[in-house]
Amino acid sequence: APAPAPAPAPAPTTAPKEEEKEEPKEEEKDDPVPTPAPAPAPAPAHVPAPTPTTTTTTPDSDPSPEPNSDPDPDPVDDSFDKDYPPSTDKLTLEEAKAVRKLVFKDSSVTFNAAWAKQGFFFSKEEELQYGLIQLEGGPCGVVATVQAFVLRHLLFGDAKPPADAKESWKEPGKKEQKQAVCYAIASIIWGCASSKVGTGDSYGKVTMNRPAKVCIAPDDKAHLQRSKDFKHDGVTEKIHVVTCFNYEDCYQTVRDNLSTFMKKDGPGVILLCFSCLLSRTPEQVVKDMDSSEGIVPRMIGNHGYANQEFVNLYMTGAAVSNTFDGQKILGDETGASDDAMTFGGIAHQNDIGFLTLFEAFGNLECGQNFKVPVCPVWVVCSESHYSTLFSPVAGHTVVDESVKKTDIYYFDPLGEQDEEIKLTLDRDAEDVPEGGGEETDLTPPIDKVVRTKWGRVGVDWNGAEPIL
Repeated sequence: APAPAPAPAPAPTTAPKEEEKEEPKEEEKDDPVPTPAPAPAPAPAHVPAPTPTTTTTTPDSDPSPEPNSDPDPDPVDDSFDKDYPPSTDKLTLEEAKAVRKLVFKDSSVTFNAAWAKQGFFFSKEEELQYGLIQLEGGPCGVVATVQAFVLRHLLFGDAKPPADAKESWKEPGKKEQKQAVCYAIASIIWGCASSKVGTGDSYGKVTMNRPAKVCIAPDDKAHLQRSKDFKHDGVTEKIHVVTCFNYEDCYQTVRDNLSTFMKKDGPGVILLCFSCLLSRTPEQVVKDMDSSEGIVPRMIGNHGYANQEFVNLYMTGAAVSNTFDGQKILGDETGASDDAMTFGGIAHQNDIGFLTLFEAFGNLECGQNFKVPVCPVWVVCSESHYSTLFSPVAGHTVVDESVKKTDIYYFDPLGEQDEEIKLTLDRDAEDVPEGGGEETDLTPPIDKVVRTKWGRVGVDWNGAEPIL
């Protein structure tokens, strides 16, 4: 709805400085605010054709409404004053319960320690100072996605389209590290606020604008009381919400509270979770996801891992359930039947990509919007764990079969890496297995993931121990 007339509002609360020396201090205020990730562009033309039993639609292909869907006769006024100042409020009990219900399907369940005590901090290894560190298993989907956005900034800055990275990306200073984390968090949150795609909002069409909701924890005092259906987890009960109507204020709010987001065992992961879900709004997140017989998936699945919907929310701004391109309609060719089911995928070419071992085994389809992103950085799902592949060469988003050898890099925030891992992909290699192979064979899973994009290539780990 239209915002009320501007009124003075308190500035975002600044988190206290941390006692430990290694914790980041506040940056100088005169640094330029980097622009968010580029707007989605149409996917490359070589999108695989759908199977006969499904109909795939891409929003860019036809601006008209979907079949049998009438235009909104009374569209909502989606304008608001982007110069309206940010305002800070305490997280309400209703908001806290709504987020927990989305995440766990039960508002009385709390985040475990692996999620509640995980911030966005960097490796101290000399060759790996571009890499974030994950302390325990569980929040890898969040950490790996933030890592991908960090790499996007360190490698390519704000270049649109990106140019090849400078060699200095391997050794960022403290200032560059903090700028990269600030860019990553602000871009992810703003993407959730500004995203206009999802199965629930006339797929691919513009809907109501949403201001960004940046969640912070400015002090250690709980303002939400314990109850039978609301338990404390050390973070949720202390959250304040800063409403931002433009990207610059979103970025500045994150920057003002960067020491909290980057604290090693701090609440950074949970604060980002709440920020994304509130920015997209719980109601829209439910509409984004595929549901079976009215059952809405939870965002965190078994063993405390983020589900695909949660990872897609961070990466694209919409909590769609699939990784293929566009939509698929099952039941008939037009979607007119009452029995037809519509499944939402990735609507546009994404800024960063996604690859998965499940495709190597034939369990799902990862479309070109994820395989061929704007920047050569991919979140990787392998063996119930998320990590990253990337290249400093901007052209490596596209596979060039005339190039016989290609170097890409692998980084796992939870892998306790102490050295750089560079993978050389060799198109002339012999004895390369076809397909995904057996789940029990000794081929490194990352090799199988690589071949879902680059085809039958040999993968040389260049002396590093292959991850099995």
